[in-house]
Formats: sequence, C-alpha cells, structure tokens
Amino acid sequence: MTDYLDARSTVQDPDFDGMEAEGGALGCDGSLAAEDLPAADALTFEERLAVLNRTVMRHPLNREILYKALVFCETERPLREAEDFIAALPQFAACTQNQYYLLTSLVRAHGLVLIERDEAGNEVSPDQKEGLTEDEIDDLVAAISFKTTEVGAYFAEYNRPAARLVDLLHLVPERTDTYIELLRFVDGAARPYGQIEHLLAGRPALETVIDGRVETMQPSVFVDKLERAGALVWKDGWTLTEEGREFLEDLLEHDQA
Repeated sequence: MTDYLDARSTVQDPDFDGMEAEGGALGCDGSLAAEDLPAADALTFEERLAVLNRTVMRHPLNREILYKALVFCETERPLREAEDFIAALPQFAACTQNQYYLLTSLVRAHGLVLIERDEAGNEVSPDQKEGLTEDEIDDLVAAISFKTTEVGAYFAEYNRPAARLVDLLHLVPERTDTYIELLRFVDGAARPYGQIEHLLAGRPALETVIDGRVETMQPSVFVDKLERAGALVWKDGWTLTEEGREFLEDLLEHDQA
C-alpha cells in the first residue's frame, strides 16, 4: 500500500500496511482517547485522514473490523444493526474491544458520525439539546445510528482489499506466484498453519537479504501479509475471506493464477 506521506496526490493517501512501528509506540488500546483527538472542524481533510489512519492501523486485531465497519456504515446504520454486523465478523472472535467502543472510536477519529434521532425519526440537533437535563435529553433521543463520513469513505475506498492485494502481489514480483499458490491452497478448505508451513517450506520466495546476509523468512510472513491485505481470515484454520475469494476468481478468470 502506498506510503501515507506519498506526494502523488494533493490528498495524502492512508497507509493500511505501514503503521506497525507507530502503533506499537502509541499503545494497543485500539483507538486514541477522546481528548487526544481535535474536533473535525479544527482539522483539514488531510489531518482528519491521518487521525483515522492512525486509529485503524494501530491495533492489528481490530484493524479489519474497523475497516469493514466504515464500509458497512456508508449506508446509515442503527446501533443494533452495526453491532450485530461487527459481532458476526470472524475477526471479532479475537477483537480486544466491544462493538460500541469500536464504533465510537471511529466517531472520535472522524471516520463515522453518530446521529441521534427522535421518536419521529428526525435528526436531533445540538441546539435542541441546549439547556436540557440529561433525563430530558434521554427522552428526546429515541435512537442512535452511525454514518460514514467523507473522510471515512475515502479511507475505505483507498483500502479496498482488492487494491491492497494488487499492491502486495506487485511489491516483490518474485513472491507473486507464492502468494497466489497460497490463496489457491486455502480456497474451499480451512488450513491449519502446519499445512501452510509444509506447503511453503524450502521455497526460494522465503529467502530475503538483511544487512547483506541471506535470511530465511517464516511462512507465517506470507499468511500475515495476506491477512493484512484482507484476503485471509482464521476460522478454525486459515481460509479465504469473501474479498479474497473474489480476487482469486478474478485472477483465474483472466488466467493470472
């Protein structure tokens, strides 16, 4: 994925694959505290995008869930519907936070907006709540929902799994065939890591040069990168995501796999 600071665009592109070091330095609670995030109207589009990028990227176990929530909420979603969607994701089994926390972390990071509605379904404005007690506000607000912002939609479009996979397969061309073989290996059957390790053992694609020395990578590197690209998920074994299967089918259709 293109580096966030790449200067090809006037709008800086988010980096779905390059925030590991920063995420480790910042901590692993899955989002920034509310007080750490300036209000949206105090930031430029690029600055809001940077905040969202950092929030999504900083915790690997939550990353794909947050991305999928942004996509799901491109249509306004009631709280319960959004929570049920997240709970049904296979990645949620390893998640470190509950659904509401994940959704509100995206709100604080300018990726989602929280919408309050009254009994008639009309949006409740801040002016309507001014001067009311907490109980009166509770009576006024009948439901809440979430909607992806312009920044969130840009981030989601740029980080589509298909785009991440194309970037990954072109990053080191000599490893492309190995990535594709692994995608085909897990298609239709969940594979334990031991089977993947056996499949890739001894492959030249595992060799890399570090400080002038040839080192051998673990097969888990390939699994990790395909998972981060949105192609693999753990469901009693490694298997293709829906996006990963669509990508592989497209490769097969065009005789590239």
